[in-house]
Amino acid sequence: MFFHFSQNNSGGHFDEDANVSHHVIIEAESAAHANERAEECGLYFDGCDAGIDCSCCGDRWDRLCGDESGDAEPKIYRVPAREYVVARHCKNGSVRVHYLDGRVDAF
Repeated sequence: MFFHFSQNNSGGHFDEDANVSHHVIIEAESAAHANERAEECGLYFDGCDAGIDCSCCGDRWDRLCGDESGDAEPKIYRVPAREYVVARHCKNGSVRVHYLDGRVDAF
C-alpha cells in the first residue's frame, strides 16, 4: 500500500532533496511501517519539540495514525499522484514516491 505525507512549510520554506519534497509517498505494509520508512528517507517527526521546526508554524511532518489503510497506488489526498500534480499545476519535482524495492520516482 502507498501512504502520503505532506510537508508543512515550517519556517516559510520546504525542505527538498533527492528523497524529500513537498509530497512524499511511501510504499509500506502498514501505516506504522510507512512511518519507519519515512524516517529512513529523511522525514522527521516532532520537529517543534526537537527545536528543528518553527513553533508558530508547527511540525514539518506528521506521523500517520496507526489505523490508516493506505492506497493501492500512489495518491495525494485520494487523487492519483500524477493527476494531482497536473490538476494543481504543481512544480516539477514536488513529489517523491519511495517503493519497497528501493526505487524513488520524482515528478
